[in-house]
Amino acid sequence: MSLNFYPYRKESGPENMATDLWLFQDIDLSGPIFRHYGWSSNEITFGYGQNWSWVGEQNITREKQCTRRPTGGGIVNHGTDWTYALILPQAHPSHRIPALDLYEEIHLAVGRVLEDLGYETILKPCPIKGEQKAAIPGNCFAEPVGRDLMSGNGIKKLAGAAMKRTKKGILIQGTIDHVQSLNVRPEKFLVLFVAQLENLFREEVQEMEWGKGFEQERKEYVEKFSSASWRQNRTSP
Repeated sequence: MSLNFYPYRKESGPENMATDLWLFQDIDLSGPIFRHYGWSSNEITFGYGQNWSWVGEQNITREKQCTRRPTGGGIVNHGTDWTYALILPQAHPSHRIPALDLYEEIHLAVGRVLEDLGYETILKPCPIKGEQKAAIPGNCFAEPVGRDLMSGNGIKKLAGAAMKRTKKGILIQGTIDHVQSLNVRPEKFLVLFVAQLENLFREEVQEMEWGKGFEQERKEYVEKFSSASWRQNRTSP
């Protein structure tokens, strides 16, 4: 097995979400899949379970393209963040890691990278037994939850992620905020983060290519994520 590393792409919200779901649903690889990607403009994604009527009324979403993710979580403002997708196939040992533990391990990996670059980080504590657990956040970075990665003083949320788990595997969509404001070179961050993932999953990187028929193969997914029916009601056009 290997850590299958796909090349960087900079696309729209529907295209980015379509690519992640296409890799998750249609590509059969025994090892994990990883890709880092960018955004063609400042856009919003919001969680699979969020109510569109509420999302559409928020100030942060006005006058921006909004795309519903295939994963959960809250509203995320993209364009200057550092975004990635990680897919763990059902056959890979990492698929057996409990969801919260996996969430923590990935954020610890991000934290080790930032600490190597000179920035202190901590994980937001989970609620103590008996305390009320936080609901799904409305605005992801304004409402951190347990095991999110925070700045060393606990004030700023630096990284969050959302998951989709099926019999086929686990899709993780993650974002790291403030990479640019921390004066961290994205290329350096990528190299160090991939090295952390190699250690975490005990796999070596295998560089992949987008096939000639890639855009045609994912076309159905792009149409889905571009549609008003998916954005508003989670139904395909």
